[in-house]
Amino acid sequence: MAAYRAVFGHIGDILPGTRFDSREEVRAAGLHKEKQAGISWGLDADGERAADAIVLSDGYEDDVDQWDEITYTGAGGQNPNTKRQVADQDWENRGNAGLRRSRIQGYPVRVIRGYQGENDFSPVSGYRYDGLYKVECEWMEAGNAGFQICRFALRRLVDDRQEISPIEKQIQDLLDGRAPRATATVERIVRDTAVVRRVKRWHDYTCQICRLALRVSGSGENYAEGAHIQSLGANRGPDVDGNVLCLCPNCHVRLDRGALYVTDDFEVIDRYSEGPGPRVYLRTVEGHRIQQRFLRAHRRFWKIDGPAA
Repeated sequence: MAAYRAVFGHIGDILPGTRFDSREEVRAAGLHKEKQAGISWGLDADGERAADAIVLSDGYEDDVDQWDEITYTGAGGQNPNTKRQVADQDWENRGNAGLRRSRIQGYPVRVIRGYQGENDFSPVSGYRYDGLYKVECEWMEAGNAGFQICRFALRRLVDDRQEISPIEKQIQDLLDGRAPRATATVERIVRDTAVVRRVKRWHDYTCQICRLALRVSGSGENYAEGAHIQSLGANRGPDVDGNVLCLCPNCHVRLDRGALYVTDDFEVIDRYSEGPGPRVYLRTVEGHRIQQRFLRAHRRFWKIDGPAA
């Protein structure tokens, strides 16, 4: 059998945020060649072992996933039944050597998150392709179980499929007070990523706050927008299901500008309401796991305090 040639970068037209039902589907799409192992490696153009993808899903207890930064544990020394480390790892392991080679050569690594990974950033079921990361460094240290483990620091890359637009970055900088204020006219950015499209389908293009389903004249189709709770860009919000709401344009703008916020129990609060009215809660559907950490980040950004928050 011919040796596997590592393929670096995005695969075909598969967008970050695309979901798969199983590891086999991930493998069939060409994103990760292994059936079970966490590190996908092959030979690079020089005939050296190099890693082109990793999976984060119930792998090693020492893994740390913070979305844009990952501390990943290398391969080897684990009891497959208990998922506990029972022996030291080493740099001779092919996966570990592959990730080290990718760091040295600057090869991008595809990251796939599975449903058993970090709760805040992982899909409710199946697996999700989350784009390209760079291996920044590696080191050896004692893990939680007391054995030596290989560690890798990865950082999410920005490219034409996972970038923040210059206009959106300028808007976010103004909100954060990091850019001089000036009178300007800008076009509001409405993102339509694979994650956003999925969330809108789950909710049948119906606003989760006001329950409005906008019918597009002539097409017979409904229109809705995907709203990131913790905004992308300078606020470092991730493009994951738990950070996206399906909203009408009006509720989207009000959420983005802090006029609306959501409590941990999903009650929607209108900060500028003239008096008490009926209590409104986010409309939810099975499979859409909205994460409290993003609701809290939104409230912190807009400096919302008090018992209702």
